[in-house]
Amino acid sequence: MKKKTTVCRICIALAIFAQMAFAGNRSGSVTGLFLKLPINARATAMGNAQAALAQGALSIPFNPAGTLSVADFSLGATYNQWWADITHSFVGVSANLSDLGTVGFGVLMLATDDMLVRTPQFPEGTGEKFKAFEAAYAVSYARQISQEFGIGISAKYIQSNLFNKQLNAKSFALDIGTLYDIPVLQTRLGISINNLGQDLTYISETYSIPSVLRFGALTTVVQNEENEMYLAFQIARPNDGDEQYNLGGEYVVMSTIALRGGYRFNYDEENWSAGIGMNLRSLGLSGHLDYAYSHYKTLPATHMFSLELGF
Repeated sequence: MKKKTTVCRICIALAIFAQMAFAGNRSGSVTGLFLKLPINARATAMGNAQAALAQGALSIPFNPAGTLSVADFSLGATYNQWWADITHSFVGVSANLSDLGTVGFGVLMLATDDMLVRTPQFPEGTGEKFKAFEAAYAVSYARQISQEFGIGISAKYIQSNLFNKQLNAKSFALDIGTLYDIPVLQTRLGISINNLGQDLTYISETYSIPSVLRFGALTTVVQNEENEMYLAFQIARPNDGDEQYNLGGEYVVMSTIALRGGYRFNYDEENWSAGIGMNLRSLGLSGHLDYAYSHYKTLPATHMFSLELGF
């Protein structure tokens, strides 16, 4: 009874946080959009239905409760080649402290190549160069409240440099995530609230950071010695737009090769995605390597690679 009361209190607290973060649509007033970009190749391939897919160190940026799956120590990394020579990447580590829970640290980064400074007087360039660089440094902690219910929280320091270090802004934010297993339904539910924090101010202009509330479910459709099949669904409510819906599936052959696909609904540009994953145990390693291909309506496709290793 005491554990159930604790779970109810946590859910009420999450609802209060959600009301604070999503008190209205603030389209056009949000910056730090690198915080919205997908960061996990498995979830990205499955339509970015990520809330209930959280697992390992790669879950730190979107649902820190996922680090509870770490047995001892985990190292995760993602590389995403964006448009216009923009690189988007994440590196994270997580450690299991037994009954104390799990702790983690991660760095999310987005950077451009050097670009020429152009002015009306010098349209071909002044000879100077600049670059944009944004990063979020996160420290996470997760705890198993009951056998079925776990919760995690991340504290983030956000740094945005739009013109070298001359035009910059800084902020602090929190991420809160939960995972709830329903064994009788072979289903996992996930809820996450991301980027609850201070606005970013550039010189004298202030903009909100992109907060989002996500609710997702992951269901096991088939599971035997030869095949596994999973379906994932998510509803997301960002503070700068309408509700978004994500749907994805995964088919695993002999617990080694995973084939994935998904679709994003009510997005401006993003639509379908696909990918493949490989369990690395055949190489004598504990971990997995994943690839995701994301298609857009008018923009070029993007390619994402993720690697997670357990020690």
